[in-house]
Amino acid sequence: MTTPPDLDRLRRESQCVGVAWFAGAPLQLISASGQPGDMAWPGWDAVAKVAPMLLREGPTASPEVLLQLPATLLLLAERATGVIAVAVALTPAGAGVALVQARMAAAQVSA
Repeated sequence: MTTPPDLDRLRRESQCVGVAWFAGAPLQLISASGQPGDMAWPGWDAVAKVAPMLLREGPTASPEVLLQLPATLLLLAERATGVIAVAVALTPAGAGVALVQARMAAAQVSA
């Protein structure tokens, strides 16, 4: 299981704005480092509230959802033990680079 110091290290090394792990039903924040990264998300609790809807409801359910905000890309990745959220700042390199960065960071979280 990834601990808070592990998430701090991961966030620094991957240069993410924030990383969080949620579990349970309804989703509860288990561990986090940093912030969701944009004024549209006041905190990880707001992400926990909308994540189930984004991942499981709608015309298609998906184990991964991307939200592009004005300055941040937010990746939600559902795992057997919960949901991983990774926020990456958008740079001139583009959303594709941010997506790769977010997926690599999410893969390192052992929930």
